[in-house]
Amino acid sequence: MPALIVNADDFGRSAGINRGILEAHARGIVTSTTVMINYEDAPAGLEQALEEAPDLRLGLHLTLTSGRPVSPPETVPSLVDADGHFFPVEKLSEAASCWTADDLRRELQAQVDRFVALVGRPPTHLDSHHHATYLHPEALRVMLALAAAYEFPIRNPGAALEPVGTADRVKQMLVGVSDEQAYHLAESLHHVLGESQGVRWPDHLETRFFGPRAILGELLVILTTLPTDGVTELMCHPGYAAGLVGSSYVAERERELHALTHASTHEVISAENIRLMTFAELTD
Repeated sequence: MPALIVNADDFGRSAGINRGILEAHARGIVTSTTVMINYEDAPAGLEQALEEAPDLRLGLHLTLTSGRPVSPPETVPSLVDADGHFFPVEKLSEAASCWTADDLRRELQAQVDRFVALVGRPPTHLDSHHHATYLHPEALRVMLALAAAYEFPIRNPGAALEPVGTADRVKQMLVGVSDEQAYHLAESLHHVLGESQGVRWPDHLETRFFGPRAILGELLVILTTLPTDGVTELMCHPGYAAGLVGSSYVAERERELHALTHASTHEVISAENIRLMTFAELTD
């Protein structure tokens, strides 16, 4: 029997995204979400989720590439620009080369602390916006330390298990990185991952339901070809475009919402005998 976690990224990014994710849970197949706790729409969205969607599992979308830090910007100077904002993902390669371990520990811990303050309990799991913590050795080390300390599961590191695969991903995400730089960074990430003790993650990560492939047909193909061994996480980004600014991923969110709530999706879940589950079950 295939086991599937359907996680909606970016909760808190805007009121429209919050509304779309809650709808994708109530009418669709989303079982968990990860929160961008540094955005101003996160508190109201979390209050609504706790009241209206008690079965939706709430994780933390560690953020280093969008918005402002939770920490006062002057306390994490290596992470922010002159205006106190995180550097955008397009500048991740250059920005990450300046990140310090102390600033990463301070900010990522602050994001966990703010989540706990708003929700009243720790997040059920961790992942990161633009996979940033999976692309920087010290950020990955901090993420793994948090996961171990709080016993959080995390999103599957994927290609980080194999340096060659990670090098390909590094080149896709970090503009201007050479083949040699990508491979050396991949080796460093692989080494840090090997230091982790007892951190859990799903067996598989499905990322194809994104961008031009975020359509109903692609989702149905994914659902009918899920691995039967272990647990798969399907990453998705449903939401409403209204009010969303500063994002390159807008119209696609409504297409995702349509697919995740479509009657055919529910039919395939039933026909394929797919067990929908959450990250919380990984720690049971």
